[in-house]
Amino acid sequence: MKKDPVIETIPGLLGADFLQVGILITVGLCAGLLINQFRDAPLPWIYQSKTERLDRAVTGLAAKAANVPEEEKAAPASHETVPESLTLEQFQACVTGKKALVLDARPELFHRIGHVPGSIALPRDEFEVYYKKHQVEMERNKAQPLVIYCSGGSCEDSGLVSETLKKLGYTNVGIFRGGWDEWTHAGLPEEK
Repeated sequence: MKKDPVIETIPGLLGADFLQVGILITVGLCAGLLINQFRDAPLPWIYQSKTERLDRAVTGLAAKAANVPEEEKAAPASHETVPESLTLEQFQACVTGKKALVLDARPELFHRIGHVPGSIALPRDEFEVYYKKHQVEMERNKAQPLVIYCSGGSCEDSGLVSETLKKLGYTNVGIFRGGWDEWTHAGLPEEK
């Protein structure tokens, strides 16, 4: 029986295709690992929960804060204390009266789309990066009132950011649990 030359070359062609796919996967993996090493915050090799990632950020930030000269730290001014959990009316008074530094714990993209007037982005996902951006302003007085909000409802980001700030030595931290949802549903102003 005569053998078909096309059928005989199929295994050879498939082997070459698998080799090319293997080379592409290897090159892609190596490029990804190399790029990750040069990121500001490289992705970890092992999964870490939200809390573990924030704890790691606190450890790094606390070590750096210990090296800040005393003359760069301002003396604490007298501030009123904020409640641990704020109502919409209390939060609105803090925002309009500029009685507290308002922090947005939502992802930075949401902050860019719209946020409470005067708030600064301190997203839970990129806490260390954004904390470093605002560190001078925030560390001048660790007793200043800080009010944190996130999306609202079941969002846990504001609570995680609050606990992280307390670990860094902030003593006057409150959370607006209604968050962005309650703020916008009340028809209050927003910045973009």
